[in-house]
Amino acid sequence: MMEKRKLSACLISYVLFFLTGSLFLFCCLTGSELAERGNIVWTGGYTAGVLALSLAGGAMLCVAVRLSALWKERPGKRTGKSQQKISPWKVFAGSALLTTLTWLPTYLAYYPAICSYDMPVQTGQIAEHYYIDHHPIAHTFLLKCFMELGDGVLGSVTAGVGVFAFLQLVFLAAAFAYGVFLLYRNGVRRLWLILVQLWCMFYPFHWYMGVSITKDTIFTGFFVLQILCLYELLRGSGVPEHRVRKEMAFLLTTVGMILFRNNGKYAVLVLLVILFLTFLFGKKSRRYFGRMFLWALGAFLLGNLMLSAIFRLSGAEQGDKREMLSLPIQQLARTMLYHGGVGILPEDDNTMDEADKALINDFILNEGYKSYDPRISDPVKRNTNTYVVRYRAKDFLTTYLGLFVKYPGDYLNAALAVDAGYLYPEDESHAVINVEEDDRVGRGYVQTYWEEDTMNARGIYKESKWDWLLNQLEQWADENAYLKLPVLKYLFVPGVWLWFYLLLLAWFVRNERYRQCIPLALIGGYFVTLLLGPTVQLRYIYPVMSVFPFVLIQGNKYDRTEETDFEGQSSGTPKNSREGQSSGIPEKQS
Repeated sequence: MMEKRKLSACLISYVLFFLTGSLFLFCCLTGSELAERGNIVWTGGYTAGVLALSLAGGAMLCVAVRLSALWKERPGKRTGKSQQKISPWKVFAGSALLTTLTWLPTYLAYYPAICSYDMPVQTGQIAEHYYIDHHPIAHTFLLKCFMELGDGVLGSVTAGVGVFAFLQLVFLAAAFAYGVFLLYRNGVRRLWLILVQLWCMFYPFHWYMGVSITKDTIFTGFFVLQILCLYELLRGSGVPEHRVRKEMAFLLTTVGMILFRNNGKYAVLVLLVILFLTFLFGKKSRRYFGRMFLWALGAFLLGNLMLSAIFRLSGAEQGDKREMLSLPIQQLARTMLYHGGVGILPEDDNTMDEADKALINDFILNEGYKSYDPRISDPVKRNTNTYVVRYRAKDFLTTYLGLFVKYPGDYLNAALAVDAGYLYPEDESHAVINVEEDDRVGRGYVQTYWEEDTMNARGIYKESKWDWLLNQLEQWADENAYLKLPVLKYLFVPGVWLWFYLLLLAWFVRNERYRQCIPLALIGGYFVTLLLGPTVQLRYIYPVMSVFPFVLIQGNKYDRTEETDFEGQSSGTPKNSREGQSSGIPEKQS
């Protein structure tokens, strides 16, 4: 039975490796073609050639995995767990302190904060007392509290924003430090702990995002904590107070994630589906996963109830839902340009039906599709009339699906183009999209631009405490300097992270670490929302970047013999074999 189970896991993992390799090469081939020519004509010969090369890439990855497995399985001495000579909580405090001190110079350089991204719009809502949920109301109200604190207590709105930025920085550093704490407590070797700590301290995007007043920074902190708490729940605990503490921590971090990013709840929905299926079809620990599902469901409901309460208290209005239509907007606009008789492109064959043209013109007003940019939906999205989708849903779906059947290549091209930054590691358009739309300094992949007149009118002024460092940081950000780093640039570009996680999923399956796949469902749910989004930005992909080292090391350090259900009984070993480890913390090595 054991051998049969291992063989099944091995076969499934190779299917996953094959699919990952095939999809990766497909995205590289099509991404390169779109970047060079701007369009792909999906003829039979071209399609067959791309598919053949993609399938060959998947097969090559399977061969590489098999060779690496044979190398790993060679006879050799295996190292044990690292010794724990320091209290884990001292490790947490030391990690948080070191990370905070390392990020502090950036805070001083950009004092009071990097007021970019949505900050001008949110401060405008605060000034006018008119709130829309396009940006999370919880974050807008948090910003409002600190602005009022600064104005009424600290002597200036600038000081209040500075306090907000500092506390946000400390929160993010503490989230990372908790990850280091868990790695240390679970016996990860010292070398890996040092590498993760250095990554927390010196990964440049942490410096910028840590002091950027945007919902994405706080969301990232909660996202990291939620994944870590989920891993702790998956380890199990036979001690009731430990169990309840872990469950409460998971609930609170899930609520925080829902409150600070509108698409956080959709990621949780995917997790709920996976947990329910695990409960429904799992042969072992059904009560274990049933309880986890109920806690996740409770967190989901509580988060949404709190959002509703904030809405009622603030009198906020529902924002326009066109953001959720970013991908269909791009697909319809591109199809109109290539087949609607618009007369802009020489490839326009004017084969679209008049009824379909009429609906698109009702949906995209003022011929907004003429502003189509393959890499970002905003130019067309500004001209959309979502009334058509809301009140003429049948007509819209009929046209949308009918055009998909008629012009599948254009729909695929539109999706590949707008998501190129997430799918194609060599893509560089993600770094210049905002620069081409607005040529002000600080509009690269790392956005640091300052709307000085707008911010000054609201009492927020630049008061850098380290001008020389500010200039150096601005140069690195504005020139997208990470793209000039050979090999190392792949630690910064957004187009590698999806593939990292897919490879990790296949690796976990191959090693029968099925429980470790569950947090990947949450990350996958969030990633789907990115692929359906308007464009590629650092702040969108940043949560996925931030949690990866912890997922990688936690999952590979994980031992199946540590699995316990909520009654304290092991799912993989007899109960008496866990004597002395009921808390889920490995024993120290002698």
